Amino acid sequence: MLSNGGGGDSDSSLAKSTAPSTGAGGSKPTQPSSGDVKAAEARALQLLNADRSKNGLPALKANSKLTALAESYAQDMINRGFFAHNNPEGQTPFDRMKAAGIGYSYAGENLAINSNVDAAEVAFMNSSGHRANILSKNFTEVGIGVKYAPSGQVYVVQEFIRP
Repeated sequence: MLSNGGGGDSDSSLAKSTAPSTGAGGSKPTQPSSGDVKAAEARALQLLNADRSKNGLPALKANSKLTALAESYAQDMINRGFFAHNNPEGQTPFDRMKAAGIGYSYAGENLAINSNVDAAEVAFMNSSGHRANILSKNFTEVGIGVKYAPSGQVYVVQEFIRP
């Protein structure tokens, strides 16, 4: 558990998944269209909320500002070749939220690189830190960003808050 005092008292759990891709080698994959990416993000939200429902929790509401932040961060990791909660300049998820004008009392972030969003959600739920964020009663809103690397691997960023 990481404590962040920047916007008041907030406990924020961070987790990271690097489940291996099961994509086939050989030819270079075709990059998905923006419609495919939006469909993947909708699927990721559906899977996350299904896992919450199975555990007796209410669905998280999609937050468009968080989604834009998650999409931007996923693309930044691909463009600059890193995979971490803090970017190369040391900016934390909470710093990025604050810079985007997103207020919160609780916040957290999950990151994954995988072959598709379904596999990423399975990996999240099989990891105690990720699972804790997904099933946290502290969070009420989420933004999910999905971006595809040139290799075909999918980067999934889940940004969680309670305003």
